[in-house]
Parts: sequence; structure tokens; C-alpha cells
Amino acid sequence: MGMGDEVVAAGQAQSLWDLEQTSRIAIIGLDGQPRWSPIWDGNPIIATAADIARGEKVRTVLNGPNCRPYIVYPFTPETGWTFNQAFRCADHIAKIYLTDAERARGTAAKKKYGEYVLIEPYTKHGNFAWAADKWAELVSACPDLCFVQHVHEHSTPIPGAQYEVATFREACGLAAEASVYVRSESGLCHAAAALGCPTVTIFGGCMDASVMGGYPLQTSLVDDGKRTPCGSWKPCGHCDRAMQRLSVDDVALAMLARLEAASHA
Repeated sequence: MGMGDEVVAAGQAQSLWDLEQTSRIAIIGLDGQPRWSPIWDGNPIIATAADIARGEKVRTVLNGPNCRPYIVYPFTPETGWTFNQAFRCADHIAKIYLTDAERARGTAAKKKYGEYVLIEPYTKHGNFAWAADKWAELVSACPDLCFVQHVHEHSTPIPGAQYEVATFREACGLAAEASVYVRSESGLCHAAAALGCPTVTIFGGCMDASVMGGYPLQTSLVDDGKRTPCGSWKPCGHCDRAMQRLSVDDVALAMLARLEAASHA
């Protein structure tokens, strides 16, 4: 769990604000205390602990460690995740307020490369990983497209892609100008939805795409195996096989369809 959870939390705050634009919203954890995440920087509807200490009256959204709305609690690494079918991330689309410098990462990339497809194969959860050789095949199979990979110290560079070193928020700037963003399920998929970037999200067999996906400009690639979504926290053979069954053609066709739809928009 990480930055994507905080994008979803900002989306919950945005939904509450859209219903009634009165008092601002504090995002609180299980201890009832207001929290802050760097992805909320610049967001005018989210109140800080300092705002509350000064006496500001706020409404609250509960979302934090051990109280994420899409998970049924309790869970353990042995049981894995069960997904809350009453919650849909797509019902809570956040707004992300990029700085001029962060947004300039995308405009500079577009000036440098022209129209581009943004990718990043890295995931900290092995059950979400689509194989590096498939990413390389995807890039080589589409020689007329420019692929830009936002990279960091844990990234595996994909041959044939252009590389842009970027933090999470800088990657948001790159997503804001991308023609389409292709990657396995991650926090940046939620951020891309907040920024209006079309996405192809490779879910495989672990996460529940009906809960975690379904954004308006998102194509979700889900394995149809009997155990999907398995919610496994530990390394999982089912998830490995699910990702293996999602082919380069599956991803390329979904990507090209998104590009075609964007060209007509």
C-alpha cells in the first residue's frame, strides 16, 4: 500500500466536496487524527492538522493504514486480501494539483519526443508483475510509437524506450501529457485517472478490477482464471500463470484501441 491509496483517499474527499462545497475535508486514520500525504500537496479541499489546530471546522474521511476502504479487514499475509464489493475506486476520482515544474516534465517530454506512450514495468508486489521480456516485445512490436519509461533506482530499463528519471509526482507530470499510460496495477494508475490520462492497466489475477479499476478512460486486462482475483499477499503461482496468459498482443491491441479512441476524442 502506498501512494495510490492516498490518491484514492483524495478521491473520497473530492466526492464529499462535490456533494456539498462547505467545510473542507480532513483525511483521518484509525486513531482519528488527520493525516497528510505529499500527493495531496496543493489540494485546496483537504485540511491539514495545522488547519484544524487553528480551529477550522472540517468534515472527515476515514482512510489510512489498516482502514483502506477497498479491503475487508482483518487480513493477514496468510489469508491475503478480500475486496470490499461495496466500494469502487472509480466512484471517487481525485484531483492532483501538480506544480509548474512537475507539469513541465510532461510538456518537455512531449516537445522532445512528440506523442508518447508512458510505461513503467516496476512493481513492488511480485504478483502484479508482467514479465520484462514481454515489455521489450511490446516496444519492439510497435516501432512507430515512442515509448517513454519513467524510471527510478528500482527500475529495469526496457530496450527501445526513452528514459525519464522521475519521482511519483514527476511521473504524474509525464502521465498528464502521455497519449496513453500502460502498466500493471499501481498507484500511478489511480493518479493517471485523476489527470485524465487514458490507461491500459494489466491486472492479471490478483487484484479485483471491478473494485480497483473501472475508470472512464481505463482498459483493464484481467485473467479469467477461476481463482481471479485471488488477493494473494504472498508470491503466488496462480498470479504468475495469470500474468503469463496475458500476451503481448492482448496489451498491444488494448493500447492501440486507447490511442485510436483518443485520436477521435
